[in-house]
Amino acid sequence: MRDLGVYFGTFAPCHVGHLEQIIRAKRENKNALVIVSGYDDDRGDKAGMSLTNRVKAMRELLKDDENVTVVTLDETNVPRYPAGWAPWLDLLRDKITSQVESLQLPMESVTFYVGEEEYIEPLETYFTKAFYTTDVQITKVDRRITGISGTSIRENPIFNWDYVTRPFRRFFVKNILVIGTASTGKTTLVRDLARRYSTSYSLEYSREYQTTRQVRDDELDIKDLHAIGIGQFELNRKHIHSPGTRKVFFADTDVMTTKLYTKLYAPKEDYEKIAPVFDYYISLQTWALIIVLPPTTKYVDDGFRDMSMADEKARLDMHQMFLDEIKYQGLEDRMVVLKGESFQEKYEEAHRLVDEILADGKDN
Repeated sequence: MRDLGVYFGTFAPCHVGHLEQIIRAKRENKNALVIVSGYDDDRGDKAGMSLTNRVKAMRELLKDDENVTVVTLDETNVPRYPAGWAPWLDLLRDKITSQVESLQLPMESVTFYVGEEEYIEPLETYFTKAFYTTDVQITKVDRRITGISGTSIRENPIFNWDYVTRPFRRFFVKNILVIGTASTGKTTLVRDLARRYSTSYSLEYSREYQTTRQVRDDELDIKDLHAIGIGQFELNRKHIHSPGTRKVFFADTDVMTTKLYTKLYAPKEDYEKIAPVFDYYISLQTWALIIVLPPTTKYVDDGFRDMSMADEKARLDMHQMFLDEIKYQGLEDRMVVLKGESFQEKYEEAHRLVDEILADGKDN
């Protein structure tokens, strides 16, 4: 067994082919360094995977491997490949040296695992001199093991879903928001869609919050509403990152809903203070589709309820507030207001919309 295995790449995303090589590096060496490289606006960043987030995801993937260390190699100030080979190799040398020193790793032998033929000669020439007291070996890995590439995944992540390692799947999940006024059947629709696509969903956090704290609607203050808004954001994020989420995630409510209820029920001065906070969290959400359920006087089981004209007007006003807020947030192009009369018609319409988003990647 050799001392140190080094495997570097952009990992945008880390797929099973990468993982096979990491497994090899950690089995053939006492310790392994996985070096995630990149820069601002690189190919991963353009696909929603910043260098920092790729490093976090890689550490999550390998957290149980005591002999594997994940480190960052920021290439922002280095000329792009191939012009930047010399300074890039210097960065790589410094990164390896600093990790070996800080972790007190043995380094009598080092193996670099590479996937490109043109990397072999520059690495061997440079590190034979840089690590002159070390036995340096360059091993070319077989990239045909899985027949997949990061480019193929970025171009069609849903179709190639099973090749993506789990912590990186969150970057490709198609998030779908279902919103509407009370008694529109949105919770039932979210549950049915999640069951249909064998994935996860989230419900209104306000219900959990108020039940846990025994707070009634008329007792909610600005601190409660703030906690509900942020709690909803975190609940949705938790499900997006969940192992139970497959390709698509359905949310029943988001921070926009909390913002609107705060606007309706909180004092104006409180709303004006908290609205920018809600807007910040709304900007962090990424929705592939926003399904809006219009107000109805029917229950989801097609039974009828009595509704006063005042109640009906209140719901129509709230519905318009949803439409206005979606437009204000610049999300109008992702919004579809369902037209079906019955719940079944609305379900089928939503089903078709989701199929269109998943396109060729739909497997059920």
